[in-house]
Amino acid sequence: MLSSQATGRPVISLVSAETLATVTGYVIAPAPARIAALTLKSHGSGNLVTWNHIHAFGPDAVTVRAPDKLQDGKEAPQPLAGHLHDPIGKRILTEAGQDLGTLQDIDFDETTGHIRRLITAGQEIPGEHLLGSGGYAVVVAAP
Repeated sequence: MLSSQATGRPVISLVSAETLATVTGYVIAPAPARIAALTLKSHGSGNLVTWNHIHAFGPDAVTVRAPDKLQDGKEAPQPLAGHLHDPIGKRILTEAGQDLGTLQDIDFDETTGHIRRLITAGQEIPGEHLLGSGGYAVVVAAP
């Protein structure tokens, strides 16, 4: 699934069938390359849901077991605390500093969160090349 296809999907509680939030972005982590959390525009409290709290990532919605699975990003668990940067639109740099363009999309497995590819205008970078992501750039191993 592409992150561009998933952005804007509702996040629904399985307990109440209530729409809790809307997916607005992604938090990625390396080793192994994966979606660690989703950032949200919440209808209540909580602007983050970690991948382990996602019940299912369906074609129309993301489901969580209960509303208490949404967290405040400021109180995110380690190792996410302080690393809640949505990588979409950030520069992609190799570890040697070569600029590979801007991250336009992420291809990920909606069951596991595993990142298959990082997509720029000119190329696709295998997910296993992801070394890190920060406020300025996504860093990858040289292709």
